[in-house]
Amino acid sequence: MSEQGEAQPARDYVPILALAHWSRIGLFVRESVSDAAQLTGRNERDLYAALTPLVLWTWQTRGLPLERSRIFRRSVVDQFVHLGMDSYARGSRATHRAALWRMVEVLNPDEETRARRPIGRSEPTTPYNEPEVAALASWAQGQRTEARRLSAIALLALGLGAGLAIREILAVRTDDIVSGAAGTLIRVRSDRERTVPLLRSWERMLDLAKHESTVNDWMFRPGRRNSSDGQVTDFLTRSRTTLDIRPARMRSTWLVGHLDNGTSPQELLRISGLKNLAALDKLTKFVL
Repeated sequence: MSEQGEAQPARDYVPILALAHWSRIGLFVRESVSDAAQLTGRNERDLYAALTPLVLWTWQTRGLPLERSRIFRRSVVDQFVHLGMDSYARGSRATHRAALWRMVEVLNPDEETRARRPIGRSEPTTPYNEPEVAALASWAQGQRTEARRLSAIALLALGLGAGLAIREILAVRTDDIVSGAAGTLIRVRSDRERTVPLLRSWERMLDLAKHESTVNDWMFRPGRRNSSDGQVTDFLTRSRTTLDIRPARMRSTWLVGHLDNGTSPQELLRISGLKNLAALDKLTKFVL
């Protein structure tokens, strides 16, 4: 007997909010849902509703590879519930969390003993090449409203121009940006507090976004009351683009660019907020 009756297939499932990225994440989601439905007896449509936003968030915002051992972890699910589901009602969050925890149990049974095993080195996030960066810039300029255009520009400038992680991008306010003869500096307010020099090639773009604001407001999506990783995912999802737009790839591009240009490892550690050289070693495969 199944947990909730006979599992119901959802072959006609249409992921509206994830449709633009379904060609990249769809196979992983479909196979995971199919296996979980067979193992638990849960309704496939309910599993799709819980899993699709989790996979989109982890892939787009966290830059995780589409691997069960990386996505089906309780810690990842909990991060998603707390950071990526701010627009969901409390009851929906609880329902989805229960479904996702059950999927972790059946699709990644080694999860409970994972912490006791050595963790292998993950593959580094592939940086953007020049044509891809140009396509991202065109995407930002082509947003349907002025507010969205300026937020898209700020997202790219802070990600590609300063290598900020997603939570750091969300925390930047206009007063954190100071321009002078030496260039533009960005004060990062996080557990890795530091000052980051903006790449010269992104100064004009960031200045454009900054000067549209008349008060010390957020650079990305001004006017919001708080910050959560889901705000970036929501923004990108609503743009309906098929481009692979991820802050994790922007940061990787920025790091590799500094390595290409000969920035010393010690200096790069300081301005990036990284703790050790191992994180940079993984990126040397992309250095020209």
